[in-house]
Amino acid sequence: MPKLTASKEEIKGLAPLPEGLVTVRLDGFEPKTSSKKTSVNLNPVMKVINHAEFNDRRIFENLNTMGKWVWPDFCHAFGVAMVEQNGDFEFPGDWDGPESEPEKWQYRGPLLGQQAQIYLIQQDDTKGGVRNAVKYYVCKVQGCSTKHSANLAK
Repeated sequence: MPKLTASKEEIKGLAPLPEGLVTVRLDGFEPKTSSKKTSVNLNPVMKVINHAEFNDRRIFENLNTMGKWVWPDFCHAFGVAMVEQNGDFEFPGDWDGPESEPEKWQYRGPLLGQQAQIYLIQQDDTKGGVRNAVKYYVCKVQGCSTKHSANLAK
């Protein structure tokens, strides 16, 4: 029977990307109920593109349903404006699946396959290491007058 082994360095995972602007593509979402069971982490699947060294590297972001102030920044970065309905705003696209089981939700909408620029920083991962965090999203909605966040990683 073969033995599978890994060095200490190998099991630490990949080193964080350097700080700066990267271009990503949105390949979907992997929703999960939050640890407190009061909201849903949408977990967008964003992968670095057009980068010689980090192509296809995933960028992790929660995009929680309670953090609605981040939604316009996120959507606008992918070139999609929030949908206004009677003075309220709606996340663009549709979610299929039982409302009580976010892990089964499937997103259908205009964000899929779109590209965005995001500014990454490195911050403490609270476990003695460093991880990437999104500092801000670069808006690409033509004529946008929304005031976007300059530092989401506070």
